[in-house]
Amino acid sequence: MLRVTKNRILALGTIAATLAAYGQLRPDTAIEGFRIPLFDETGYRTWQLRGELATYQSETQIKINGMRVSQFVADEQNREIAILTSPEAIFHFDTTTAYGPGELHVETKAFEITGYDWIWLGEKKQITFNDTVKVTLYEEIGDILK
Repeated sequence: MLRVTKNRILALGTIAATLAAYGQLRPDTAIEGFRIPLFDETGYRTWQLRGELATYQSETQIKINGMRVSQFVADEQNREIAILTSPEAIFHFDTTTAYGPGELHVETKAFEITGYDWIWLGEKKQITFNDTVKVTLYEEIGDILK
């Protein structure tokens, strides 16, 4: 038989509150100022999705205004290695992808890229821009442009 402890009561309360909140989410429900971390199978944080305003579209999709995605090295140091920002995006939780018709800005220590009409494939760590791309490199690339 399980012992009733303070921690178990708190855990059950948290689960109940989450289910109650989930049951009330309907398309076009808006959430202000949110943050969702994503972890690898070993428990290290790999990504963090933030937004100024999220509008619930379905169980797997949200529309985000003021999107910021941070990528981390999956280890104890938890270093941020890339930042992706966009004024508007559609994010899919089931495929870890996002897309948007407007601007996407990607920043790392080695480069910055800004482009429009984009799609981000999180699992593949791949971004495709379809319009007006600007790239700024901060590290030497050698003779590849000769």
